Amino acid sequence: MIRHRRGSTGNAPRHRLTSTHRTALWEIGCGNVVATSSLGRQYVRYRSERVLIGTLRSLETSGLAERVPKSAPSAYMGGPLQDRVRLTAAGTIALTAAISSPHSASPPGTTSAPAPAESAARTR
Repeated sequence: MIRHRRGSTGNAPRHRLTSTHRTALWEIGCGNVVATSSLGRQYVRYRSERVLIGTLRSLETSGLAERVPKSAPSAYMGGPLQDRVRLTAAGTIALTAAISSPHSASPPGTTSAPAPAESAARTR
């Protein structure tokens, strides 16, 4: 008797990532994202690719990112320390899966702009 095995679901990513989430995970993995608050509002500071506070909250809710309180330098001299944002183990796995997937040939955020349409390029 031949037994058939089911495919393993242990290595499959549980989270479906949008391009915005992939870019944010990439930036967090590079150490380019910190969070801070001022006057009761939360802000995200990023170095190169834009990361919105809503995206960060979504990643935190999904268990892909976390804040380490007061672990990053202040944004200005004498200011309060900021929270460093880092990937969780699940976030590292999700980012690795996103990078290694065949449809993601380039790192997040490095897609080229589409060519302008021929009719828009002509001037009269």
